[in-house]
Amino acid sequence: MEKGQIFLVSGLSGAGKTTLGRAFAEMLKKSGKKSYFLDGDDVRKFFEDKELSEEKRLEQGKRLAHSAKILSENGIEVVIGVTMGQHYLRDYMKSKINFIEVFLDADIQDCIKYDPRGFYKERMKLAQPLLRGVDLPFEKPLNPELVVYPYKETLEQSLLRIKDYLKQIGYL
Repeated sequence: MEKGQIFLVSGLSGAGKTTLGRAFAEMLKKSGKKSYFLDGDDVRKFFEDKELSEEKRLEQGKRLAHSAKILSENGIEVVIGVTMGQHYLRDYMKSKINFIEVFLDADIQDCIKYDPRGFYKERMKLAQPLLRGVDLPFEKPLNPELVVYPYKETLEQSLLRIKDYLKQIGYL
């Protein structure tokens, strides 16, 4: 059985990782591939993790890498949606799995303003919100394969750019 490709959709909270990730996985299905969207938030909810410490973030990365690896080894294309806001977390992930990264380059002010889940509103009430881009640094990926701009282009435009990239590399 041929392994499935793994895609990492990363960016700040509120950048649209879940929206793009679900649409990306659906696009892969429509192209005839078995695909699954693995949402970092859903995994965190399953394990009932509300803590955002560095230890928990690394643990979350381990869970996602392991899950993606299992799915990929079973011929499923995996789209992971997760913040992955520090280089050491991406490096850990890269040490465990091979992935193509799509980075959602969004301004923190747009993410705070849009705040679809009320995440910023809730966390900003705390003395230490522990939010990447607010009181914790967000390290943009150094060499993502593709960068999309969720507040400057539509979802459809982002998907088209992803599809074009995948055609260029011979994946689609």
